[in-house]
Amino acid sequence: MSDVLESLNGLIIPLANKSLLLPNVAVAELVGYRLSQSASQGPEWFLGWTLWRDQQVPMVDLDNLLADGAEPAMDAQPRTLILNALEGISGLSFVGMRVWGIPRARRLSRAELEPVGTGSSYVLQRVRMADEPGEFLIPDLSAIERSLEQAGLLRRAS
Repeated sequence: MSDVLESLNGLIIPLANKSLLLPNVAVAELVGYRLSQSASQGPEWFLGWTLWRDQQVPMVDLDNLLADGAEPAMDAQPRTLILNALEGISGLSFVGMRVWGIPRARRLSRAELEPVGTGSSYVLQRVRMADEPGEFLIPDLSAIERSLEQAGLLRRAS
């Protein structure tokens, strides 16, 4: 039983110049990038909606939300990562996130994660892994969902 608490299956997800670290269970699917309706209002980090499995899913640009402003590599292909919603907010079952590449699976153990600095508004923790270069962000998915709700972006007219 302790092995379950000490390790988990995760995904390393590429953004423009950073990478996220998420547990597999947070992700519903990776699909091609396509907006069914671009945002006409709302914060800069809100891209619009994508149609996924007959549902309108709000799309978030995490690079912009984190105020990174980084440009993706010239050959980077955007994709849509569909995440399972966590907060139980009415009208929100999934959240879409634009990512810049294909996530990579990784079995993670608690012992190989080293906290680096502090989090921020939308980042729970910054970490390093023993055998991976750079920092990884563990996003605060609940905060992202609450921001969508607070911005009034969940009640979309068809």
